[in-house]
Amino acid sequence: MQNHKFYIETLGCKVNQYESQVIRENFLKAGYVEAGNKDEADICVVNTCTVTSASDSKSLKSIRSGLRKNKCVIATGCMIEDKDLDLHKLKGVDFIIKNRDKYRIPELISKTATVGHRAWGIEPNFITGFKGHARAFVKVQDGCNNRCSYCKVSVVRGESKSRPFEDIIDECSTLIKKGYSEIVLTGICLGAYGKDISKTASLAKLIEEICKIKGDWRMRLSSIEPKDATDDLVSRIKSEEKLCKHLHIPFQSGDDEVLKRMNRPYTVSDYISIVAGLRKAIPDIAVSTDIMAGFPGEKEVNFQNTLNFIKEIRPMRLHVFGFSKRTGTPAYNYKDVVSNVVKKQREHALLDIARDFSGEFERMFAGKIARVLVEDRRDKHGFLQGYTDRYIKVLIDGPDSIKSKLLSCQLTLTNQKVYGILLSYLE
Repeated sequence: MQNHKFYIETLGCKVNQYESQVIRENFLKAGYVEAGNKDEADICVVNTCTVTSASDSKSLKSIRSGLRKNKCVIATGCMIEDKDLDLHKLKGVDFIIKNRDKYRIPELISKTATVGHRAWGIEPNFITGFKGHARAFVKVQDGCNNRCSYCKVSVVRGESKSRPFEDIIDECSTLIKKGYSEIVLTGICLGAYGKDISKTASLAKLIEEICKIKGDWRMRLSSIEPKDATDDLVSRIKSEEKLCKHLHIPFQSGDDEVLKRMNRPYTVSDYISIVAGLRKAIPDIAVSTDIMAGFPGEKEVNFQNTLNFIKEIRPMRLHVFGFSKRTGTPAYNYKDVVSNVVKKQREHALLDIARDFSGEFERMFAGKIARVLVEDRRDKHGFLQGYTDRYIKVLIDGPDSIKSKLLSCQLTLTNQKVYGILLSYLE
């Protein structure tokens, strides 16, 4: 099968995207050829997600699409880890491979394979590039020790486990040498990095060492639980020039009663103190968050408390999603379910006020100079898109030669959109 073509379809989080890149590189090292699309492929790998019921549906749709095209279909990822998964839904799939073995897929599907995966020249969880991305994700941690009542991630990913320090440094160095101008540290519970290694290991110390790598590049953190926004981490964000001044902190709710039912070990006052501390240390830091709408038992008064909380912290960006029942979690059996109609209404109400705060934050930088990482794609009007270190989306009128570059732009605000005027670029 070594001359057969493969195609990987990835659903879900940055960790899954990283793991798909590992699978891709291991296929190439084993002699397979990458197809340009699913139609051209002999082998279709679907790296599934199960964080919501919609994720399951999308994963199954991708799997069935491969089956209809008579491909060799391989299902892997978090949906496969679900012990309650109805295997009949995967009827016709050639290989069902657990997360722990996904790096070995080329070996496992080859009937003639005689060489172990470590004999290919690199560790199975090491990447040298990130196809289709201007930035490179680097997975530093897996699993989660939190037990949020609605979340299936800790069930399918297991306990928190940190990646060896030296592997991370080596991988970041390789990617920076390859020309990647932004490294995004990611994990299932990123802030837990190092806690299972030693009492002195931490995400802040890891960041300090990675930032010693020379070159014109920057680092971004993917998402941090509130308790992991420690003084050490905040101090590191403030002092490290290479570290983006942006934290995504999933709060999930702004009501103490709902937070308790979610089994989130925080109160609203805890959240407000965390945000206040961040802004005291770094006044113009970008704070974005996740909020869940329609958690079981969320009454109108609870939702109004969440709205008031959002109005107080004024996030620069808000990701809103409706509660989704997941088997194997305590919240699956919670009563007093909120209707889908009400959930949608609450989602829209949250997003409406969030737009105001996004615009408010963007106006702080109007007329200022910022470094923008230019993406590889253009919007429907032909503008290139990029992001500042504070994750402000910028539209740029420029040539293809600036794609994937980190460039200085003067920011302007027109019709509620941010545009960047290039100050210089390399042809």
